[in-house]
Amino acid sequence: MFTEAIREFEIEEGWSEERKGESWTDDALRAILSDAPTKENCLKHARAFRRGYGAIEQIYRWAATTDAEIRRKRPDDAFVAQIKRVAKQLGWRA
Repeated sequence: MFTEAIREFEIEEGWSEERKGESWTDDALRAILSDAPTKENCLKHARAFRRGYGAIEQIYRWAATTDAEIRRKRPDDAFVAQIKRVAKQLGWRA
């Protein structure tokens, strides 16, 4: 309960998103995808990489999306391809 309240407060209050819109490195994606996709880890990585909470959630979502669905929804998206490549290196299954 307490952790959830803190997470909600931080999301509402926000934090520095000075790197919003910048490209992600493979190393940053590897760090994110090496952790479980929990609320706490999303919050931790959003703070650490100075990005939005939703951006971290989206990385986990794309990593878990099937290749068939990606071909249907975002076949030419370089960022999604980068996420899937790093996820595959780490042994993610979708």
